[in-house]
Amino acid sequence: SQTIRATDLSLHDLEIQFGLQLAVDDQFFPEWQTELPEITDIDKQVMNQVKASYFNLVKYPPLLEDTVKMAVLGPLLNICGFLFVSSSDEIRIFC
Repeated sequence: SQTIRATDLSLHDLEIQFGLQLAVDDQFFPEWQTELPEITDIDKQVMNQVKASYFNLVKYPPLLEDTVKMAVLGPLLNICGFLFVSSSDEIRIFC
């Protein structure tokens, strides 16, 4: 048998070659869904968009850190109330 490195294979390749499918069943991992706080409809919409963005990034690599930060981490931090963006002071470089 031939070994294929993970870096040489994308999620899209697995879907095409092996019929891999996304499991969207709410009961796929029921232990993750007990004793959870209520999620607002707006939060659900944002999280669905984040999920779609994430799967788009995974399906079509490269999966770059800065892209994940913008598409996934930033929106999640924002809905949790943890996002605070500050810019550094102006820096002058003399040549």
